[in-house]
Amino acid sequence: MRLAPNEFLTIRGREWQSCCTRRRENLLEGAFEYWRTRGFPHYDLTESDVKREYEILVNQPPTSISSTGIVGSTVGLRLANFFQPQMWSVRVSRYLSPYDIFTSDSHLKAAIERSWRIWPDRIGANPATLRRILKTFPGTASVSNFRPTVVRSVVTRFCPKNGLVVDFSAGYGGRLLGTISVERRYVGIEPCAAQLKGLKRMQVALNESRPRGDAEVVKGCAEDLMPLLSRGSADLIFSSPPYFDWEKYSHDKSQSFVRYPTYEAWREGFLHQILRESARVLRRGGHLVLNVSDGRRKPNAQEVTKLCKAVGLRYKGYVPLMITRVPYMHPRNERPHKSEVLLVFVR
Repeated sequence: MRLAPNEFLTIRGREWQSCCTRRRENLLEGAFEYWRTRGFPHYDLTESDVKREYEILVNQPPTSISSTGIVGSTVGLRLANFFQPQMWSVRVSRYLSPYDIFTSDSHLKAAIERSWRIWPDRIGANPATLRRILKTFPGTASVSNFRPTVVRSVVTRFCPKNGLVVDFSAGYGGRLLGTISVERRYVGIEPCAAQLKGLKRMQVALNESRPRGDAEVVKGCAEDLMPLLSRGSADLIFSSPPYFDWEKYSHDKSQSFVRYPTYEAWREGFLHQILRESARVLRRGGHLVLNVSDGRRKPNAQEVTKLCKAVGLRYKGYVPLMITRVPYMHPRNERPHKSEVLLVFVR
C-alpha cells in the first residue's frame, strides 16, 4: 500500500501500533527519508510567531515563590530556544547529543519507532515529538534553557522595576527573555560566540515589542568583565554557573573549563572570582540568586554557600526549583519532579 504524501506526519502511536508489520515499516521508512532530507527539526518561528509567543509570556502571571519550591511553566521556552539552534549539538558529559542521534541513520530510525511505541497519543514523527524523543533517547543528554517564567518570578521578587539585573553566564537566553518581559534592565556576559549571536538575534527580534526592558549582552569571560562593572550598580545578580566541565558549549579558549582545566583551578579562578565581584557589584541590600545542583554535580549548594559567605554575602535560604521528570525515563521513581535549587544571598 502506497503512503499518502507525508502521511507519517499525522500518525499517532496507537494507530501505528495497530498497523500490520509491512505498513509500520513503510511509515517508518517514509518518516526517516523525510527527516533525512529536511534536516534537524529546529524550532521554526515566523516574525509574527515571535511576537505572539512574547505576548503570551508577558501576560503570564509570575509564579509564586515559596519554601516548598517553584515550578515554572514552559511558556516562553520555545521562543528562547528558537534563537539557539546550536544547543542541540552540545555534548553533556559522556552522553551523545540529540544532534548525534539525528545524524546517525540507525539511531534516527530507532528514535522515530520508539516515539510511536511509547507515546500512543502523540504524532510520533512530527517536529515536536521528534525533538522530544531525540532529547530523551537512551544514552543521550541535552542542555536546557532556563525557564523564562521562573525568571519573571525571581526578578519580580528581588529586583525593583527598572532595576538592573546582571547575569554573568548568559547562556541560552532564558534569563534575558524573562528579565526584559518584566521591564527590568539586563546585562549579560557570555564567552561563547554562537550563544552570543543567538542572544543578539533575540534582542533584534524583540526590539519593538512592549513591554520590554533594556538588554545588553557582552562577549567575554565573566572573571575578566565583572571587575569593569561599577561598585554597587546592580540590584540583582541572577545566574546559573556552569557545572565545571559537565556541559561543553564549545572548546574555545574562553570557556571556563578550558581556561581552568582542573576543578580546583576552576573554582578559584572562575567561581570564587565572580562571586567576589558579585559582592562588590551589588548595591547594599541587593540580592544574588544562583541556580545550582541539588545533587552530585560540582559546584554543589554547600560549596557555593561557603564561598558566598567568605566574600561577605549573607545567606537568606534556598528555593527548590522543581523540574518535571520524563515519566518513561524514570519508571521506578514516583516523584513527578526532580529539583535543583535557587540559593538566595543578600549584600
